[in-house]
Amino acid sequence: MSNTSYAVLTRAKAKFGKRLTEKDYKNLLHCDSVPDVMTYLKSNTHYSEAFGEANERGIRRGVFENLLRQYVTKEFDTISRFELSVGEDFSEYIAHKTEIDEIIKILTRLNSTNKNEEYNFSIPPHIAKKVSIDLIALSKAENYEQFLEAMKKSHYSDVLREYDPKSNYLPIPEIENKLYTKLYSELFDAIKKTDPTERDELQDLFNTIIDYKNFSNIIRLKKYYNAKGTDIIKYLLPFGSLKPQVIYEMCSADSSADVFKIMQNTRVGKLMTKVSFTNSGELPLIIKNKKALHNMYFSDSPATVMMSYVIICEIELHNLVCIIEGARYNVDNSKIEPLLIY
Repeated sequence: MSNTSYAVLTRAKAKFGKRLTEKDYKNLLHCDSVPDVMTYLKSNTHYSEAFGEANERGIRRGVFENLLRQYVTKEFDTISRFELSVGEDFSEYIAHKTEIDEIIKILTRLNSTNKNEEYNFSIPPHIAKKVSIDLIALSKAENYEQFLEAMKKSHYSDVLREYDPKSNYLPIPEIENKLYTKLYSELFDAIKKTDPTERDELQDLFNTIIDYKNFSNIIRLKKYYNAKGTDIIKYLLPFGSLKPQVIYEMCSADSSADVFKIMQNTRVGKLMTKVSFTNSGELPLIIKNKKALHNMYFSDSPATVMMSYVIICEIELHNLVCIIEGARYNVDNSKIEPLLIY
């Protein structure tokens, strides 16, 4: 292992060691307000670096969450620069994933009847330079045509232009699936450049993530939209370890219970028997967390550890957003705690 690769492992695992603990989550859940959450993070955790001179007593929830997102993505970008094997590709992956999150947020706003709601940028300045989005024009977009103009230099402009600029209602699930298909296609191309050991670990990690994302989508589309067969398949990512026949059987199954049975009989599906969950929607994050934690403890691959650290941070951010939302709307802790994954 080169000195650079060893430095990546050391840096990522050192940061991993500073992650929020169960005690931190218990304390955060007992915060009575959003400012109290920020005060705790500033005083007791590694997030103290995220807020700069921001005053917690006057901060808005949206601004608070964006400061956290900006801090996390900057951490990713810093680590990726040290890993030469997939560092640049990894940095691009983070940038483009952030871009997709922003795209979906804006499209949801355009589909909404309330276009005057507050819009907060989630793209940090160092990421914005990589994705070439006109953020000012984007914030002013009132329709899809104006949105496309703001996104004309985006990495995903080709996908977005497949849809009618005059459209008043956008098929967001379909668009999101196409965006993520392009993202993962490029990620898997980058993974192919790594050495065999790293390649196997990374492919296993992301194939598992996609398998559970597809599984959860099948359940959701059946339960809420009564969708079947090929109507479901077009909303799934064309990657993962599940065989096409298994995917087809799940999509054609008569009930969600039947989908569970089919999934549990697969190699990757057996993972769900080793975790606790209350509904299928939780499984993608729970399994992703389980795989990433395993890699952080047992992998010696710099790229695998780096990617796994990103996942751990994303889930930690998910937890913090749940806590912030709970504090903002005075939701009882008993309803927020089950949503946390750690």
